[in-house]
Amino acid sequence: MKLGMNIPFKTQAKTEVKVDKNNWVNDIDRDIIPYIKEPEWKYSYPTKTAISISKEEKEIAEHQARVIFNAMNKTVKCVRNLPEFEKFNFIASKFDCTAHLARMDFVKDIYNNFKLVEINADTPCAIPETFYGNFVYTKDKITEQCVNGELASVFIQLRTNNKNFFVFAANKEYQEDWYNAKYLHENLKRCFPELKSELVSLSDLEIFDDGVYFSGKKIDILYRLHPVEMLMEDVSDDEYPVGRKLIELHNEGKVVLVNSPESIIMQDKRLFAMMTNFDNRFGFYTREEWRTIISMMPYTMMATELKQMSEKVIAKPIYGREGSDITIIDGFDIAKIDNSHDEYIYQVYINQPTVEAETVEGDKLTGYVTYSVFLLNGEPTAWYARFSPKEICDEEALWIPIEFK
Repeated sequence: MKLGMNIPFKTQAKTEVKVDKNNWVNDIDRDIIPYIKEPEWKYSYPTKTAISISKEEKEIAEHQARVIFNAMNKTVKCVRNLPEFEKFNFIASKFDCTAHLARMDFVKDIYNNFKLVEINADTPCAIPETFYGNFVYTKDKITEQCVNGELASVFIQLRTNNKNFFVFAANKEYQEDWYNAKYLHENLKRCFPELKSELVSLSDLEIFDDGVYFSGKKIDILYRLHPVEMLMEDVSDDEYPVGRKLIELHNEGKVVLVNSPESIIMQDKRLFAMMTNFDNRFGFYTREEWRTIISMMPYTMMATELKQMSEKVIAKPIYGREGSDITIIDGFDIAKIDNSHDEYIYQVYINQPTVEAETVEGDKLTGYVTYSVFLLNGEPTAWYARFSPKEICDEEALWIPIEFK
């Protein structure tokens, strides 16, 4: 029985731009990140220049990310049985931490404050760029070894004994997904060579009543780069719901899924609306959590709450990824929005500063940067950034390395 379907992912202290005269992109190992430049792309995926932020700014943002993640985690535990998440009610709450490997995305406002715009808690990508590629630019081998050891430890912490069988699965036909899963697999092998592990195609997994198998061997811990909302719809050729069965096997303790299927509730953008509209008079959130939510999370609402809004907002699909179907709506157009449309959330627009970047091809572009912080069991680790001439960063954005001063 096969799993299929995957979604495409192509992929301040004052912000400075630094030119690397030696073109660091030439040093990237194409066996780790092969998707550098395709004939149909106008520009190479990495930029030639980097952005710099201060270490003090980095520490503040990471602390705030940790605080918000903890607040989101406990919110998920309390709202998962609400009607909004009814279709996920069959997913058991198996772990204290909702997402083992998550990526928070931030933008800066014009006052140089980081604002959290979304979290990918289900299937975050850009792992090779973050845990390997950025260090090709910075040449900081000590930090690279440290964060990659932490990355491998996320999986080690889920094992019950040294004989556990680890499998990393993705759609082999989709290059970026495959190389994200490949990086995690090879990093685990490099850090813990004694463990049994395999990198396999999603279609090679076999699902039975007693567990998940690959090539006749039962899998103990499975990393699947396959979104939960799509997994739930997967059926075999004979119409058996293999995706839901996989989640049930996780619920029953017959396989451990990374990330936990419950992570889709943390990724659900309605969580932003619930948190920024919350009445905290009774202290559900700590004072620090509440201050951080108010200061870092843009006010978010559903369509029915838009009537009183007069300022610009951003409309986002609840389960959208990589900037797809996101639109900016001016205040005078808000009245035209269909209030019965419940598949979108609306966030207050954040006015961002622009930066300049030089492409590998030699063009100098002006645009906007989205910063990402990866969290391992809620602890911030390596960073990643994307550059785009558009205000909404989408799948055509370029990868821009980060330097910490």
